[in-house]
Amino acid sequence: MRTPKVRAAAISVAASLGILACKYAAYLITGSVAILSDTVESVVNVVAANVALTSLLVAVQPPDATHQYGHGKAEYISSATEGALIFIAGAWILTTAIQRLLNPVPLRSLDAGLIVLAAATVANYLTARLLMRVSRDAHSIALEADARHLQADVLTSVAVFVGVALVRLTGFQRFDPLVGAVVSLHILQIGVDVSRRAIGGLMDPSLPADEVERIRQILDAHREDIVEYHALRARKTGVQRFLDLHLVLHRTLSVGQAHALCDHLEEHIRSELPGADITIHVEPCGPNCPRCSTKR
Repeated sequence: MRTPKVRAAAISVAASLGILACKYAAYLITGSVAILSDTVESVVNVVAANVALTSLLVAVQPPDATHQYGHGKAEYISSATEGALIFIAGAWILTTAIQRLLNPVPLRSLDAGLIVLAAATVANYLTARLLMRVSRDAHSIALEADARHLQADVLTSVAVFVGVALVRLTGFQRFDPLVGAVVSLHILQIGVDVSRRAIGGLMDPSLPADEVERIRQILDAHREDIVEYHALRARKTGVQRFLDLHLVLHRTLSVGQAHALCDHLEEHIRSELPGADITIHVEPCGPNCPRCSTKR
């Protein structure tokens, strides 16, 4: 299924391969260990982009006999994997930076290497912007994780560029690893944040408070037709929302009337929360209901 988010993930895979080739070329030109560490992160990007694409191909599949609620959680698994990869990449860069601080190595052909690195960084930035925009439109946590991964890579590339440029201007070899070490700490934090969000999604969190309030407002707007409601539960998996509740109706209603009322409520809720999967358990009012007592 060639949905916008699947197309965006495919673009991410192609862009990651091209960016990896550019960075490796920059490393071969300069011999910079900092650029090599940036290249290693791009290897992680290629792996992560393929994981995201695979998860989205699974997530968009319709429910089947063995997955009756769909495959939306595949995105969270992808996001958790990407978070771990971001963290590993940050740890690798920090380790490399420390080694370079202790044992600086002279660089070569810096002008050509900086031009290639700059081109790769711009391409990475544009790809990250595309993925972030599509992730927000499609409510895709996998694409968001991929976009954040690329944003982390852009930060790394900028830090490497600045470090190598300062070496070019001053001849002080330790500028490169110093800047890289600072950025690596930020990348580690991004990895933790992405993984935390993904794990939270796997734990079936409730819908945001504002969405739950919109559901309650819809139910309250039908107080003339219902007695009360309780046991309202709502959760979100990927782009899919699930909610269920117990609805107390007047016992004088026929089965057909109660069914029609439930259908109307579901349509109203879906107009506010498109695609919501809604289950309503109907209960009759008690013997002391004033309205039904007068109709005996």
